[in-house]
This record gives sequence, C-alpha cells and structure tokens, in this order.
Amino acid sequence: MMQLVCAWCGAGIDRSGYDQTPDGTTSHGLCRECSLALAWQDEGTTLQRHIDSIPTPILLIDSENKILAANARASEILGRRSDSADLTFGPVFDCVYSGYPEGCGRTIHCVGCVIRKSVAATFNTGQPQVSVPATLSVNSPDKPSAVTFTITTIRTGEFVTLRIDQLQKDAA
Repeated sequence: MMQLVCAWCGAGIDRSGYDQTPDGTTSHGLCRECSLALAWQDEGTTLQRHIDSIPTPILLIDSENKILAANARASEILGRRSDSADLTFGPVFDCVYSGYPEGCGRTIHCVGCVIRKSVAATFNTGQPQVSVPATLSVNSPDKPSAVTFTITTIRTGEFVTLRIDQLQKDAA
C-alpha cells in the first residue's frame, strides 16, 4: 500500500478515514493541520489576513496565471508588497524575460518555466506538484543573478496555492 503524505508539509498521514482512489494511486493529501491552515473561509476572516498568518511563503494563482494574492512572507522574500496582485509570475519573481517586449509567458524562454508548468499541471490534473526544483534568471541591481528554490502547488477551489521553499540567490 502506498504511503499517504501531506502535499503541503510532507508529514505522513494516517489513511484511516480517507477514501482511496479505485486504482490505489493516492499518494498526496492534506494533513489536518495544513487543511485547517488553508481553510480561510471562516466567517470574519479575510483571505489576505488568513494567508498572512501562514508562516511559509505562498502565492494564490488563478487559471490565467495571475497572482491573486501573496502572503506577507512571500512579499518579504520576493521584495514585493502583498498588494502586488494581478501580476504574472515574471514581474513578481523579477524574471529577466518578463521585461522582454513579449512579456511574461510569451517568450521562447517561458516554455520551460517550472513555475508555469507546475501551476498548469495542478490546474489540469488536480494533483499537487511537490518540492519541484526551479531556477530563474532574475534582475538585480548589479547584474542578472540566478534564484533557485523549490515549489509545491495544490489546487484549492478556483485557484492554485503555490508554496516557495529553499529560496537561494546566487550570482549568475
């Protein structure tokens, strides 16, 4: 029997009480703690206030690759304010290719964008993408540099929640 792990935090999940898929391929779900952390619909809680309470950097993305919201931690590490909504990945991550005339998602370089591919896969299949390694060439004051990190995506209703882990900036 395949082990069930939380797609968000990586902790093992007790299978009791979980429905299994007919073919037994379920490998990821949400543990109770992460499920509660992501359940922001409690009366009186705004989405922004809720995601700001999550200590890991996250972005909420719609099906058109627009960032609906970023929590305070993501805004801090990306150097953006949480009101930077309705931007695509490139400007938020300062990707060098987003500054090209074609814009984010429309250059030859964007075809291999791990962020874009992971979010699309999660929207298309409903399956999380867990700890996917990514590297971006980003703008910096002196010269372009590389940023490496891992991302985890999970579909939450009409949007995908993207978690950023192990962010490291290196000179290119």
